[in-house]
Amino acid sequence: MKDGNRLGEIVAYNELGKCYREESRFSEAIETHKKGLMLSVNLCDTLQIIQALNNIGTNYRRIGFLDEASSYHYKALSYCEAYSHKNDKKLLKSRVISLNGIGNVFLTLNNYEVADSVFRMALDGEQILGSSLGQAINYANIGAIFESKGQIDSAKHYYQFSMKFNQKAHSELGISLCHTHFGRLYEKNGELDKAIDEYRKAYNIMQFNSDTWHWIESCLSLARVYIQKGDFRTAGVYFDQAQKKAVEIHSLEHLAEIYHLEYLWYLKKGDSRKALDCLVKSREYHDSVHNEKKMMHVQNTHILYERKSKQNEISTWQENYKSEKMYSKRVTVASILVMVLACILLFSMWLIIRFRSQKNQMLKQMEQMRINFFTNITHEFRTPLTIIQSAAYDVLCRKPEDENIKRDIKDILHHKDRLLNLINQILDIAKMTSPTHTAQPDIVRGDVVEFIYMICDSYVTYAANKGIRLVYKPQQERVEMDFVPDYMMKIMQNLISNALKFSQSGSDVLVTTKAKDSSLYIYVSDSGIGMTSQQKANVFIPFYQGTNDVANIGTGIGLSLVKQVVEAMHGKIELHSAVGHGTTFVVSLPLKSKEKIPMALDKSKIARPEILVEENIFPPEDDDDDKDTIRILIIEDTPAVSHYMMRQLSPDYSFYFALTGDEGLEKARNIVPDLIITDIMMPGMDGLELCRQVRESELLNHIPVIMVTAKASSEDRLKGLEAGADAYLEKPFRADELKVRVEKLLEQRQLLRQKYSQVIETEDNTSDNTEPVLSERDKIFVAKLTDSLHCMMEKGKIDYDALAYNLCISRAQLNRKLKAITGFTTTEYILQIRIALAKHLLDTTDLPIWEVAEKCGMDNATYFGIIFKKKVGMTPLHYKKRNKNTL
Repeated sequence: MKDGNRLGEIVAYNELGKCYREESRFSEAIETHKKGLMLSVNLCDTLQIIQALNNIGTNYRRIGFLDEASSYHYKALSYCEAYSHKNDKKLLKSRVISLNGIGNVFLTLNNYEVADSVFRMALDGEQILGSSLGQAINYANIGAIFESKGQIDSAKHYYQFSMKFNQKAHSELGISLCHTHFGRLYEKNGELDKAIDEYRKAYNIMQFNSDTWHWIESCLSLARVYIQKGDFRTAGVYFDQAQKKAVEIHSLEHLAEIYHLEYLWYLKKGDSRKALDCLVKSREYHDSVHNEKKMMHVQNTHILYERKSKQNEISTWQENYKSEKMYSKRVTVASILVMVLACILLFSMWLIIRFRSQKNQMLKQMEQMRINFFTNITHEFRTPLTIIQSAAYDVLCRKPEDENIKRDIKDILHHKDRLLNLINQILDIAKMTSPTHTAQPDIVRGDVVEFIYMICDSYVTYAANKGIRLVYKPQQERVEMDFVPDYMMKIMQNLISNALKFSQSGSDVLVTTKAKDSSLYIYVSDSGIGMTSQQKANVFIPFYQGTNDVANIGTGIGLSLVKQVVEAMHGKIELHSAVGHGTTFVVSLPLKSKEKIPMALDKSKIARPEILVEENIFPPEDDDDDKDTIRILIIEDTPAVSHYMMRQLSPDYSFYFALTGDEGLEKARNIVPDLIITDIMMPGMDGLELCRQVRESELLNHIPVIMVTAKASSEDRLKGLEAGADAYLEKPFRADELKVRVEKLLEQRQLLRQKYSQVIETEDNTSDNTEPVLSERDKIFVAKLTDSLHCMMEKGKIDYDALAYNLCISRAQLNRKLKAITGFTTTEYILQIRIALAKHLLDTTDLPIWEVAEKCGMDNATYFGIIFKKKVGMTPLHYKKRNKNTL
């Protein structure tokens, strides 16, 4: 409300100042506008400050104080440039007014070039605002520049534009001024009648207007023209009117001009005495105007000094007041902030306590649900496993005579134990990681070295079957320690089995213990594949599986369970590993328990750990390379699965087995099988990479590949097919489906061989109109073979070993490869090529029979004739004569 009152006072000062200016009371107008400026500064109203500065500058310009006028207009312009709201119309109008004032100052100083530039900038602003009156003013100002330069036509052109926009704005003052401008131009051209007409129009418009200043200008213009025409009586009428009004408004400038015109009047009439009196009075009034300007300047300087003094006092008082007020305000704000922060803190504490209570309750509920889930799922797993075990033992107790049935029953029981062990581990880690787990295990005291030796001894045979030497070297032969047998069993079993799992055949796994500083240190080291930094950071996370050579094989439970058990015994576990340099786990456990009194270790109650050993024994392979049977290569890291596959397929097949992808690829190159069945997840090279290398191999690319895997997603199936697999089966698979897949793929290969052999037997190479039936890779192989044969035949002899060497394969591999894709053995295929070449030579040349035989790689013409007659049905001579008879 207080700011509203101040704004009203500012507006009132502005209006009052304008009234003083219209009455030519410029001193009062300047003081009034300066008061308004002070109020605007205190109120920080930028637009009002700019308006007051422009008003003060206009007043100074009207009384001839050009320096002060330009200073105030430039200050107004600088405020306009600094104002943040550049698109504000009021701001743009104020900027235009500032430019207009500056232009008038330069026009008064006869600096026409700068004045023209500033006026045109102001005109652009008025055009943007769409102000007709503003455009009229600036067109008139530009016209005044041309008039001052003596360019009458250009001045008249711009005055006409000014008249047009003044009429559009209905501005009586603007229209009157335009008539005055036109009259002045006519007067300068000597067209006095037209000048009188224009001046009279301006006089008539301003006669009843409150702007006395411009009405006096019209009167003086008419008097001046009538004096020039010699009509002194009419000129005297206008002199009297102008003089009367000038005295009323105390316009010294107008009085000076009136007496100057009277001087000219009396001078024309020849009255020199009165002319001299009028000239003296005109000079006196000019001097009075000049003195008044000086007096106003002195007065303004004094007022400015007084104002600055007052402002300094007010500023000092305001600063003291603001400091006291700011201090009081800061104290108040600080008090309020402290109270608000205290309330927020209390409310936050209440929320945290409530949230924790709810969270704890929710965790208890979730944990109970988790325990119930694992308990129920374990029960659900154990029930069918019990039935499977009972049924398997029941069949085994009947002592079946079929050895295959006995093996199947043993496999069922073995994998039942593996599944049960996995279920127990999942249940153990669920209990160990439960925040509500409070059960205290039974702690015993006894010889931990003997206990660990018993565990390691149970793994020796299992390690030996894998070609690994397991060694336990304790530094002390006996160490008495408080420990939980079940926990120690879980630690050692998981660490040892993990080391054996990632070790290569022929390497060692070393287990070491030593007692030092009231702690037992257990070291389990292997020289296996090692771990990356990422694997080391995540290996103890439940269900984490690293991307190593046995990727995705396992559950990721064992090491997590070890960490939980070690921490439950208040110990620590460390891991040291590097890729290709093996892994070492270091477990430190306290020798004495601080929680409860241990019991004595009863060895009779400790059961020797039962190790589930997978028998890596395959059925005997067929060593007869010359045996003409279908060869099936099964690459599977679980021998029981390989046994099962073999029993489901025809007993007439010859079976070969491999545990890893690398071993399988090497065996495939040696035997060149008719079909490959492979798993995907295997140690070393996986099934996908194996399939890619088979497809890229010139020796093996014709072999169909069936993938059998536990990866059952559509994405995995697509990857298998992209790698080049001919079929993709999911575990567990149906035996009849595997059998049908194998038979159909072999049948397709057999059909291709038959078609190819028919093409060769029915037509020679020179008239082949039959479409090829081989794949592009097989065509390339056959083409290389045929080219090598032709080169050898030209030399006179075919060497089987050299032929295989040229194709970068062995003689047996050549025979298997050629038989697989063409249906011919190497000898049969060479014979076909020889007969085809012989036919071609007999048809196209006159060579003797013995020379044809030599060119076909046969040095015995008689034997050549026998072979030719057996294949073609006639001797070479009869065949050659038949062709001539045909011709």
